[in-house]
Amino acid sequence: MTMISSVLHKPLYLFVCLLLFSGGFCCAFNPMGQQNNRPQHFIPQSHHSHIANNMSDEFRIGYVADVEGHWGYFLEYVQRSKVLDWEEQDNHNKNFSSTTGITFQMLKLGPNTHFIYSGDSVDKGPGDIRLCRALVSLKKRYPDRVHLLVGNRDLNKLRFASELSDEDMSRPIDDIKRPFWDPDAKSYKEHLEEILQTCDCTLDQLNTKAERLRWMLKHTLGCPDTFEFRREEISIFKDEYGCYPPHSETHGSSPVHTDGTRASDVNGDTTEVTDDDVVNSFEYEINHPEGSLRQYLHHASIAAIIGNTIFVHGAIDRLTMRFVPSKHSKFELPTSPPPAFSEPSIETTDGTMINDVHEWVQSLNEYLQEGLRDFESRPYWNEERTSRGGEALLAIQNRPSMWGRSVVCNSYADGGVVATDHAEEQRRQALRVAEEELNPLAFEGIASNVFDQEPADWLLAHGIKRIVVGHKPTGDCPAVLSSAYTGVEVCSVDTSFARRRDISTGEKSNRFGVHRGDAIALVEIAGSDSHNNCLEISGTLADGTEYSSTHPLIGNHKETKTGDSILGRRTSDGWWIKASVSPGRYHLCKGNGRTVEYDTRSEKDLVLCPNNSRRQ
Repeated sequence: MTMISSVLHKPLYLFVCLLLFSGGFCCAFNPMGQQNNRPQHFIPQSHHSHIANNMSDEFRIGYVADVEGHWGYFLEYVQRSKVLDWEEQDNHNKNFSSTTGITFQMLKLGPNTHFIYSGDSVDKGPGDIRLCRALVSLKKRYPDRVHLLVGNRDLNKLRFASELSDEDMSRPIDDIKRPFWDPDAKSYKEHLEEILQTCDCTLDQLNTKAERLRWMLKHTLGCPDTFEFRREEISIFKDEYGCYPPHSETHGSSPVHTDGTRASDVNGDTTEVTDDDVVNSFEYEINHPEGSLRQYLHHASIAAIIGNTIFVHGAIDRLTMRFVPSKHSKFELPTSPPPAFSEPSIETTDGTMINDVHEWVQSLNEYLQEGLRDFESRPYWNEERTSRGGEALLAIQNRPSMWGRSVVCNSYADGGVVATDHAEEQRRQALRVAEEELNPLAFEGIASNVFDQEPADWLLAHGIKRIVVGHKPTGDCPAVLSSAYTGVEVCSVDTSFARRRDISTGEKSNRFGVHRGDAIALVEIAGSDSHNNCLEISGTLADGTEYSSTHPLIGNHKETKTGDSILGRRTSDGWWIKASVSPGRYHLCKGNGRTVEYDTRSEKDLVLCPNNSRRQ
């Protein structure tokens, strides 16, 4: 066996899209025809060719999750996709750009295809706004075949309306506590005191809305670089359109230079974007009805079913199955007694239990829309600061608030795979602490039991044979549990922390950011129809190696044999078989927590565990 070490230099498929809506900011246009001093990049002329791969009547679903504002990553995903492509738009919109020689394009969906974006659209790159607007435009034009799901990073931005309001800014600094779900995080005062050590000013002088937002992003939302990413993106807008947000005529359109180039994602001068501009942008994009994230949430769902496959951001386990939280759920440590953790319950005191899977999905999605209506009607705190609109949506994206029953935030992933001894022991201890000590914080960070037959049988009884999720990283390619174990195939797709530190690939390893490295995954489901299909996964590993895997057929056509039956299986020495890197050779992974190991083996060196063995 040999460790993976090859590096393949891939062409960088570059394209541009600034998908924009009208807004409430005033701005002045740059002089028309002004020279752009940013570097230009060639757009491959064959960028439409990939969708020709689905010219047949083959049914196909495209899936991506956790792009988190990495615009360049999404562009390459579209380049590789057999479901999405770009199409030219009328050139009348060019009059609204500050740069001459601009045409406009927008995403299009191929025939007999569906597309799922599985949540977490923002936070980790300078493309939050562009990604949200591109996805919303696609959803509006293909409402029945495009599904946008909510992730925790999408829902938790509802906090900005109340927590950045003038009323909240007037609160004493000592009253701004650390987040209740993270006892190790800094309070707002501790954050300011740390800054005081390097500047000659007072706490009151530091207590600005910009600094409050920086604290929220860094210490309560887990995205310390997002403030500066937004400054970059605003600068890109001003450079391309002359103002931010651009003219309303550019709704749903993406600017592309007609000479085959696009502007770089890094603006040459971000100094013209002030801290106040950045704060205003964060508030606008969630508070204004035409804000990009507000629009995304408005058109999104918590769960979706297409044929034999169910999609959620987090996980379906014995805690989340059947459960729909109460619309009165609070974003706080619960005071209600915990549910029964050992056995799936058909009753609950803080929500509703729904046995039919399809009705359950419908009720979850109604829960989302009702929460958004609540947010729109009262986005700020009441006078006692005990209630605000959208509180139930903040609760469902927080595991302690839900006593560990968050279909948005629960997760299968651990150590780059979907099951480890480490995760099983951690889960056992968490359930004990939760029950004996009545401590909901025990659920932070644990992994769901992917081998649990109870949720699998529940799904199978309603025709669901596959679960596809995102949310928590699974190394440099998606992690799959073969249906051979429980009858339900599980695919966990997030590759947002994929960069390998055990190898050196030079600057190229930061292609999609310091955490993603070079890794990119294309997840599609293809077959004769929505009930007879295979999981197809391809892409680039963190070291540059290309892979392409077809998993076994799931459906009623038992006479048809297709796919590789050893994918998604575990070996007798604890490795998971994740991808096929060449005929007869496989990419393997094992780990625990955030520690991930990789290996490459030939088929003759693989000894599989029995299907009923959970031993690592």
